[in-house]
Amino acid sequence: SKIFFIFLIILFNNKFVFGKTTIGALNKVSGKVSKLIIEDDGEIFFGSLKIIAHTCTKSLPEEPPENKAFLEVWDIKYDQEDKKIFNGWMFSSSPSISALEHAVYDVWIIDCKPL
Repeated sequence: SKIFFIFLIILFNNKFVFGKTTIGALNKVSGKVSKLIIEDDGEIFFGSLKIIAHTCTKSLPEEPPENKAFLEVWDIKYDQEDKKIFNGWMFSSSPSISALEHAVYDVWIIDCKPL
């Protein structure tokens, strides 16, 4: 019965869960734009930012296209305590809904990919 319940949740869930998050990152000072790929629960560094991608989901093909990722972003400074500057969902179709606010860097979600 537990397996059947899990099957129903998966069957009626309105998204596909993927194992990799593709994000864009901009250094506003240098103008450098990077495309970064992070596996679920993995982390990557971009400048002074540590970006952790917990999960990435994609809408079903018959729905309007949408990628969303649950990200955690830390600002790492050598002379200060690490500071969490973002913790939440980012949406590819509406990056301004939950944007990362940082003086030097911009981060946005591009896509979700399978492992």
